Amino acid sequence: MISVSLIIPTYNNGSTLRPCLESIKKQSLVPNEIIIADGHSTDDSINIAKEYDCKIVYEDRGTRAAACNEALKIAQGDIIVFTDSDVVTDKEWLENLVETFNKMDSEVACVAGPHLEYPNESLFGKAVSAIYNTVFGGRWSDQVKSIFDNKERFIQSAAGCNAAYRREALEEVLPFNESLLTAEDTDINYRLTQKGKKLFFTPSAIVYHQRPQKHKAFRNKSKKYAIGKIQFFRTHKTGLELWHLLPVLYFLTGLFLLTTLFVNLWIGIGVAVYFGIYLIVINVVSIAQAIRYRHWQFLFMLPLMFIEGHLFWSLGVLQEIFASKKKSD
Repeated sequence: MISVSLIIPTYNNGSTLRPCLESIKKQSLVPNEIIIADGHSTDDSINIAKEYDCKIVYEDRGTRAAACNEALKIAQGDIIVFTDSDVVTDKEWLENLVETFNKMDSEVACVAGPHLEYPNESLFGKAVSAIYNTVFGGRWSDQVKSIFDNKERFIQSAAGCNAAYRREALEEVLPFNESLLTAEDTDINYRLTQKGKKLFFTPSAIVYHQRPQKHKAFRNKSKKYAIGKIQFFRTHKTGLELWHLLPVLYFLTGLFLLTTLFVNLWIGIGVAVYFGIYLIVINVVSIAQAIRYRHWQFLFMLPLMFIEGHLFWSLGVLQEIFASKKKSD
């Protein structure tokens, strides 16, 4: 019989860890072991993990990759499943992951599922989802498609909050790259596909993932994901497209135009038009999403959040580019 190891990285997520573990306890297919990979939490995360008889390991580098590597040192399962501590799971989540593997040939190394809206999600969390569900918020990426596209298909990457791997396939590409701040899931998936392995998405294996709950968390996530994107590109020389750089190029061009105001104040009209077009576009998109999701508050929330997301994504890209250059010098 196939055994399943479930790995959950966590750090100070006590408020969401309990409902996460409670939902796992109710699974139609209970995992053989649950491993909490903790970054030395200072809240009650560890005590909660002990209540549910989880195995506990600790990581010291402060990254998800390091947490996954520590957990894998003791994992015993034939199938290794990863999720996050801020999810709750559908009752048949694990069963559907395993059953999908049983239907696939041995070249399918990973089965992934959607991470849908968290139960009783906050208005801010719903706004984050509305942002993601636009071309300006990453709707084109595999990770975001896994939120909104309800269709079985082969994929190029799987979100780490809902991904299962055949142990023997995963061991061919381990360890997770601990030098990456984020994108460790993209990295491991890329290395699998480079070996000819396949990744499959099934809409039946559902988790419900909490989105960032405050502006600061949303800004930090945008910046960290941008840093991870550049780090991944530097490692593999792929995965970076023009649209990843558009926010950076836009803001840098705008700053350059602002400096020319000292030469000719009439250029101010051009600057106003330049930024005005951006503001018009994001407001039009915000109106469309407010109508689509039936939340009038989005009319005021989304424009600011678009600016925050694009600005901090740009800062993350620039920070990592200059940090990389400094290291090389």
